[in-house]
Amino acid sequence: GSSRPEGSTRSDGFARSSDSSRSDHRQDRRRLHRALPTTPHVTAILQADQLWDIGITGKGIRVAVFDTGLAKDHSHFRNIKDRTNWTNEPTVDDGLGHGTFVAGIISSTSSQCPGFAPDADLYIFRVFTNQQVSYTSWFLDAFNYAIQKRIHVLNLSIGGPDFMDQPFVDKVWELTANNIVMVSAIGNDGPLYGTLNNPADQSDVIGVGGIDFSDSIARFSSRGMTTWELPGGYGRVKPDLVAYGSGLSGSSISGGCRSLSGTSVASPVVAGAVVLLASVGSPYFNPASVKQILMASAKRLSTANMFEQGAGKLDLLKAYDMLLSYQPQATMSPPYIDLTECPYMWPYCSQPLYHDAVPTIVNVTILNGMSLSGSITMKPRWEPYVSQHGDQLNVSICYSTTLYPWSGYIAVYLSAANPNWEGIAQGQIVFTVLAYGGRTSAMRLPIKARIIKTPPRSRRILWDQFHNLRYPPGYFPRDNLKVKSDPLDWH
Repeated sequence: GSSRPEGSTRSDGFARSSDSSRSDHRQDRRRLHRALPTTPHVTAILQADQLWDIGITGKGIRVAVFDTGLAKDHSHFRNIKDRTNWTNEPTVDDGLGHGTFVAGIISSTSSQCPGFAPDADLYIFRVFTNQQVSYTSWFLDAFNYAIQKRIHVLNLSIGGPDFMDQPFVDKVWELTANNIVMVSAIGNDGPLYGTLNNPADQSDVIGVGGIDFSDSIARFSSRGMTTWELPGGYGRVKPDLVAYGSGLSGSSISGGCRSLSGTSVASPVVAGAVVLLASVGSPYFNPASVKQILMASAKRLSTANMFEQGAGKLDLLKAYDMLLSYQPQATMSPPYIDLTECPYMWPYCSQPLYHDAVPTIVNVTILNGMSLSGSITMKPRWEPYVSQHGDQLNVSICYSTTLYPWSGYIAVYLSAANPNWEGIAQGQIVFTVLAYGGRTSAMRLPIKARIIKTPPRSRRILWDQFHNLRYPPGYFPRDNLKVKSDPLDWH
């Protein structure tokens, strides 16, 4: 069926080295992130060879690459199982180089630019034309085919700001409900906040941001919070984690290697790692458990906040160790609330609580690794640590009674109980997650906040947190109709 044109909104999320259709200053800014030629390959930095040495190479895992296509006889690829074209152009070959590069990061067998999982089964979905145009309807058809083919891991190095494209969002939920682990690029619209791309901003999807080889957040990497909830609520923490995305070496159309930057380069780094983990053969491998393991094993960066880095930097070997001992459970992101911790909990840590202030809201994501659907059984309960002045905090809670697919939320409203007290107040919220099948997980969310005496009126700044993020109010046309590949006016 026909659909409204969304080539604009589902724009590809990558920085092009030579054929950029973005403005020149943006392209130049990207070039500053180029890694020096001496940088070891990303598979070596993440020590994928240690897993290869014990026979973990992605064998038997079906990985889908939704992108610009791939030539069937490209010399870098051993296992191209299927190539399908969902566009209105009569080819499955890659005319841009983006799809070839992304597939290479996941599964290239080249010694110059190796991929993470050389023995994985590659399923190539061409969903973008050479003009980088796509339609929602093409994606819906291709997603259905991925479900039919029982894909294990799906990489989507693309995205757009239009989380109000309900058919698309619903179909992504259906994919993860069918046990497909979806990895997606968080977007290249940084360093502004509130610039996340869909579907990477969905709770059931692994949203990946980009860092350079010196472990700094790449300037282009989109920042949280999620903007679905605004202005009626508060956004969630995204990205989920970050991976190398600046100056990576990967497969080119010509058969050699080339260098690219962008969060769509970081996404297949994580997807490749997930394919390796999938080939370990854990019985507990699902979209939530994979995300829990990746986030719990990630290495936190000391200079970035949670809306830039999520849980931190991908650590493949630590994730492998955690997978071996993983037991099904529910977890939270972030796993605690500490309003005194800078820079990680910025902007929360920049402002203490005081009586009469607007309540501070933290939207915590619940990941349920036990089952696709679950629920919060007893009402979440606030337990102040009396010896740590927890009674000085007023806490109210709202939450999703149903956790589906694989996830839900608990939102915490914090305010000061007393106008004349100051200090650090601590406590915890406790609740239980019940999984389909009867398994339960006891949850504990520690909370710590600094409270000050109410400042005089002249020293208070009214800050309207809901109207200081740019977000699309709905599907919107572009101002400049000549620019086809970029729907945003942020650039």
